[in-house]
Amino acid sequence: GNAAEHAAAIIFAYRNKMEISLGIAVGSSIQIVLFVVPLCVVVGWAMGQPMSLDFHAFETTALVLSCIMVAVVTVDGRSHWLKGAMLVMCYIIVAAAYWFHQDPADMS
Repeated sequence: GNAAEHAAAIIFAYRNKMEISLGIAVGSSIQIVLFVVPLCVVVGWAMGQPMSLDFHAFETTALVLSCIMVAVVTVDGRSHWLKGAMLVMCYIIVAAAYWFHQDPADMS
């Protein structure tokens, strides 16, 4: 599954095959977004749990900023340990923001 794809991406990156590595990593992420998120919504509906694909300002902003960060880091097709550290820190910041974020009482 996805673990094998990510392991292959790491191996290709180690062998300095960045184009293949980026293709695997980004393609795998797109598969998750296009399949797992809608599947979770449908399963939630079947279980009687109200879920929707209506993302609010916080979620949309976090997603857009993450996409911009990945685009800026990967635009030249070269890797460096500092770029990897920047992406890991971006991940930690987004995770902390979601941990401390509280939805407003009125979500409309």
